[in-house]
Amino acid sequence: MHNEELKWIENALNSLHETGRMGDLHWRATYTEEDKKGLKLLEQWMQEKNLEIFYDDIGNLYGKIEGEQDKIVLTGSHRDTVKNGGRYDGALGVICAIAAAGSLYAELGKPKKSVEVVAFCEEEGSRFLSGYLGSCYLTGQLSDEIMQQRDVEGITVTEAIKRAGFDENKTKKAPQMSDVERFVELHIEQGGVLEQGGEQVGLVTSIVGLLIGKIIIGGHQNHAGTTPMNLRKDPVTRAAQFIVDMNKWAMTYGEDITCTFGEIQVSPNKSNVIPESVSLSFDIRSTSSDILQEAEERIKALEQLQDGFNYTLEFMPLDAPAQMDEAGLKMLEAAAKELDLSYRKMHSGAGHDSQIIAQKTKTNMIFVPSIGGISHSPLEYSKIEDIGRGYLLLKAFLREIAW
Repeated sequence: MHNEELKWIENALNSLHETGRMGDLHWRATYTEEDKKGLKLLEQWMQEKNLEIFYDDIGNLYGKIEGEQDKIVLTGSHRDTVKNGGRYDGALGVICAIAAAGSLYAELGKPKKSVEVVAFCEEEGSRFLSGYLGSCYLTGQLSDEIMQQRDVEGITVTEAIKRAGFDENKTKKAPQMSDVERFVELHIEQGGVLEQGGEQVGLVTSIVGLLIGKIIIGGHQNHAGTTPMNLRKDPVTRAAQFIVDMNKWAMTYGEDITCTFGEIQVSPNKSNVIPESVSLSFDIRSTSSDILQEAEERIKALEQLQDGFNYTLEFMPLDAPAQMDEAGLKMLEAAAKELDLSYRKMHSGAGHDSQIIAQKTKTNMIFVPSIGGISHSPLEYSKIEDIGRGYLLLKAFLREIAW
């Protein structure tokens, strides 16, 4: 039976991945034709497993098994991908949740608590600037500012939702978070820790908070050959100095923080012109709120400088660090031992819908190894036997908390 379930999961992963193929590129962005194709498959699989399907007003897909009690056990992950991403990130958690819930329903009948599998929309923030749209909607944390964010074609989140057909006349309201007793998410690790350590599954203890945004440094545009070095206000050199300073600061905290400046744009971007301005993104992550606050203060201090440069700062809403539920972690440990699985308790350096849901209810995460620690790449890969171990742990956990 287990081998049949793994084969189903493997085939489903391959089929869902194909829905995001755009020529040589893969991208299943939310509210697109690729997303629509993926949703048709997810609907089909949920119905095959005897789950009742419905959507909420932002486009999260749910598959429900009605329980004897009103309390809800929620499980799943996100269905969207980054541009040119792999087949496991997000999708694995949704597909394994469908398989586990459907299998338990077939084996044990009606659960004591209702089980709902969710396929969240726009976790990645690859179409719009903000991620976690689906989980933020569910937890009542979507602001008007986020809803008015635009994609590269100028389409707002609100417009995209309407174009995709998610409105009150066609959808059912999301479950009330007061009724959601627990959430559990299975996910690929997206790092090489489990592979290097030889552990079969990861039990997540905490998820990093994210401080992200943009800095624009304005200088004096001028001729590259006629302007002496001592008379320049070059924003590129100022940006480089700031990046080095921030990295030196971050390294004083060892493994407690990561600091990345991943997108740098120079204007006018000509080889013989001292630039007028430089725009750089920042992505700072830590499980410590105090460290994130210190990082924010260091960036905001730029506005107080009087060094001849102009600084414009843009901060996205802070994603606070999240702690996973201790009681749930103990249950996962017990289940892993019962299944004879080696495990590592670890924090997540990537953001997940779980950190949003954890603000409202008990939440836990299960990691399966990523080969080579590769993710957000077409080379992303997890062995089916590794997936199988995580799947068995998810199934055992769901049985314990819902049946």
